[in-house]
Amino acid sequence: MTAGPTLRAEDVAEIHDTLALFAHVFDNDDIAELGRVFTEDAVIENTIGSGYTIDGLASARQFTGRRSPDTPDHQTLDTVLLVDASGTVRARSRYIATLIDGEVHGGDYYDILEHTARGWRIRYRVSVPRHPILDRIDLPAQFADAWRPTAENVVRFERD
Repeated sequence: MTAGPTLRAEDVAEIHDTLALFAHVFDNDDIAELGRVFTEDAVIENTIGSGYTIDGLASARQFTGRRSPDTPDHQTLDTVLLVDASGTVRARSRYIATLIDGEVHGGDYYDILEHTARGWRIRYRVSVPRHPILDRIDLPAQFADAWRPTAENVVRFERD
């Protein structure tokens, strides 16, 4: 088995905290704290319906401030961290979104993370629903390949 890339345990923990923090910040309308989740130049895409793109932290704050009170409540889980040969850190997570009527939706977050002076932040996110089957924009078939866990890209912990 080929040894995959490594990250320090502290980096892995901080990345997981950043990914978890998204739901707490977004679902609680904590607009000021979005900077603890996303980079200033983050691109956030959603493929539901005709899709939409949010460019930059300022736009993410405006979007969050305009969201409807019946926006789903989000949970992020089953995250796998990947690092490619160039050092790009990716996370693939499942999400569960509970709607106000109790209906549950699920899907995938595909993230690219960046280590900034303030810590790990999401630089790119695309949200792709899985269940129930909804109208959505389909991503190219090869899109998920960069987020597919392989022996070459699954993160291993650095040993001291």
